[in-house]
Amino acid sequence: METSAATRLGLMTTAERLFAERGINAVSAREIAAAAGQRNTNAVKYHFGSIQDLVDAIFRYRMEPINTRRTALIEESDRQGRAGDPYALAEAFVVPLAELLDELHSGPAGGSWYLQFCAQAAYTVHPDVAAPGPDDIARSPWTTGLHELNERALELGRATLPADLAGRRWRHFAAFAVRALAERELRLNAGPVHVTDSTALYVADLVDAGVGILTAPCRPETLRLATAAPPPAR
Repeated sequence: METSAATRLGLMTTAERLFAERGINAVSAREIAAAAGQRNTNAVKYHFGSIQDLVDAIFRYRMEPINTRRTALIEESDRQGRAGDPYALAEAFVVPLAELLDELHSGPAGGSWYLQFCAQAAYTVHPDVAAPGPDDIARSPWTTGLHELNERALELGRATLPADLAGRRWRHFAAFAVRALAERELRLNAGPVHVTDSTALYVADLVDAGVGILTAPCRPETLRLATAAPPPAR
């Protein structure tokens, strides 16, 4: 007989795949239960409460090992004297995600959907579903590494950019990296013919491009716009 923990895991992994493939708004709790092989169509409500709680559970399930790896990379770069190195920052963000992608792709499920799920969650506009925001990152024990990278990226950006632009650069970098990895995940799922480079090369190039986003200088016009008074409210 299937245990409650096994049922929850099956619902999470099934929902992750369906959300990745179709979007969070396009998948109902009943569809998730049916696809997970549950005869009880209210299984999602019984085990999680709501779609939002299910989304949160997926993030926590995946991010706990990611956070452990990310924290280890941050500590290693600090020991090497690279605490302020933008490449160390980008590596600590990208590498755990790329490693999970490879691990899931080669695992028994036969594919990986977490990065596409993240991309869908980030761009979902739904009154009842939201991706983790800055406040969630700051207080969740499984996102301490991400919170630390966020703080370091802001400190790095503020050395040469207005504060608002420093925060925007970090968001640009994070969105770029997740979308790029989601595209690679999609190609890997489609078959090896669609992926021609190694993970090591892909990650190295992604880190280089991400550092470019974090450290690119501002044009005078951008600085002028950033420091100009906001337009009057209408």
